[in-house]
Amino acid sequence: MIEKWATETGTQNYFKWISIDSSKQRKFDGLTVSALGAGTHLGLSDDATDRLYEETLIKAGVGGVNFFDTAIHYRNQRSEKLLKKVIKDLAARGTARDQLVIATKGGYIPFEGAELKARYLDTGVIEEKEVICGNYCMSPSFLENQIHSSLKNMGLEAIDLYYLQNPESALSFLGEEAFYKQLQEVFILFEKKIQEKKIRRYGIASWDGFRRKESLQLEKILKCAQAAGGEKHHFKAVQFPYNLIMLEALKIKGQLVGSSKKTIFEAANALGISILISSPLMQSKVRMISKRFLEHLPKGASAALQALEFVLSTPQVISAFCGMKRGEHWEENQTALFKPSWQELQWSKACSQLF
Repeated sequence: MIEKWATETGTQNYFKWISIDSSKQRKFDGLTVSALGAGTHLGLSDDATDRLYEETLIKAGVGGVNFFDTAIHYRNQRSEKLLKKVIKDLAARGTARDQLVIATKGGYIPFEGAELKARYLDTGVIEEKEVICGNYCMSPSFLENQIHSSLKNMGLEAIDLYYLQNPESALSFLGEEAFYKQLQEVFILFEKKIQEKKIRRYGIASWDGFRRKESLQLEKILKCAQAAGGEKHHFKAVQFPYNLIMLEALKIKGQLVGSSKKTIFEAANALGISILISSPLMQSKVRMISKRFLEHLPKGASAALQALEFVLSTPQVISAFCGMKRGEHWEENQTALFKPSWQELQWSKACSQLF
């Protein structure tokens, strides 16, 4: 029987046929994943953008990338739906489902106005009081609905990594005590879905929550997971933006672990949580990088590759996800997979010059 989700053996086999540099093959909760992952966030919700993404994601899948990142609300669900085509195409080319790691996210309501009311409020999936800022909800009933919808969109039996997305949206609305109580209820749902083999592990993807001094606390989040699933809980990862402009994750000691203040990198290391990165190239805004910064980095074929390698070589980073809907972007980014990561001393020296 062919497994219907990513497996340890399957992901190892992927790299037997596609020999990227060993430093770019990373371990994540027993799986072997590419340090460079494929993102699907930006772009218009139209057929032309679908075709661009589909073509490039297939190239990535046969060219060294086995980690794909999406969300149900990306491009009005079209990003998830095109991944269904990509996964089928890759299977036809010999890359089985158990070799691919698929991550998606829930939290944002993918409809608004009358459609939101008809799909969620009128059906009782969401109570009106649970809608935050008009477009966000972290009630278990809504997230269960979203998991089901994501599975259908992508044609999957199980999602390898399911994120609660941007829960900081609810923190200020609910208040800290109510927020973490609600988060525990969400994690209880996720643990249930793991028992049902609908998701395999879960995490939190946050844009602002780990970059500010007073926001999401990883130790409290972990305690919610332990309350929901015991010591063998399945909370495995956090995802946040990190690049040569957005360096807060390295600098801001906003996490309290025990009595010690730590950066999110330090906190994740202390608590045993994997780190995945969004926006390693600032959503293609490479020109914003100061030439002064680049001068302190090891030489690269381009500014984009220098910036990308800085992120990929950061200790603790498992994978970083670049949106790649254009073939030329993939071809440039792909070269990073076949070159060794910087030595930690090189990376540390570059950091000392940047800060």
